[in-house]
Amino acid sequence: MKTINDDYHLTERELAVIELTAVGFSAKEAADQLRIAPRTVERHLDNSRLKLRARNRVHLVYKCAEQGFLNSRNS
Repeated sequence: MKTINDDYHLTERELAVIELTAVGFSAKEAADQLRIAPRTVERHLDNSRLKLRARNRVHLVYKCAEQGFLNSRNS
């Protein structure tokens, strides 16, 4: 499994879902964009939230931005 960061082990797909969430996509919109089921988007967000020990989605996005995960993929 390819990881983004050795400390957090976020996969490419998890990070893609977080990025779409960060810019305001709903689970359904993110699913359409990534060609996966909305429930899969929800699962990726839940798994990422648990890995980062984030309280909710907003906190998850904040922690990813703080770690530089969101900026590094947009460049």
